Amino acid sequence: MHLKRARQQGFTLLEVMIATAILATGMLGIAGLQLVSLENTNSAYLRSQAVHITQDIVERMRSNPTQIELGKFNDINVGGESSASYSSNTALCQAAAGCDSATLADVDIAQWAATVIGINKDNSRRKLPQATAIVSNKGNQLFEITVRWDSKAWHHNTSSSTSGASGKTTYQRINKKAGYSFRTVIN
Repeated sequence: MHLKRARQQGFTLLEVMIATAILATGMLGIAGLQLVSLENTNSAYLRSQAVHITQDIVERMRSNPTQIELGKFNDINVGGESSASYSSNTALCQAAAGCDSATLADVDIAQWAATVIGINKDNSRRKLPQATAIVSNKGNQLFEITVRWDSKAWHHNTSSSTSGASGKTTYQRINKKAGYSFRTVIN
């Protein structure tokens, strides 16, 4: 006597559902990685803007050593929504005759303040959100330039239950201040 074997043909509905669930979970993981990648790219962009702003004032200071010695660049504090305290007549230095070193320092500080709090003309948004910048003289021609801005970060909280079971970890977006600080000797 010859027994016939039953042969399986195709997938069952249960196998298809399990494969779909595994695929969906993988796709959610990929989407999460993409989100983290975009956030880190934005953070790197903001840090590069802070480096650019820092380099800008350092080069302006190096081009005017007379006013460094006189203390014109000591303790500059830029922040808030306007640079009204750093306004100057930029037309004086744009004339054919030029300007003296004190007026040039005033213009440089005003233009740098406008850069720190200004609007990026390419996309009508701030280069650094809620940026503040400080230039301070630490003595012996050592200057520290600090640029700070608002940033968002993931923060995790671990809560423990009263029954002694392991804690539950939750993540939330929080606002924090990010910053970049640079020290240099200018002579």
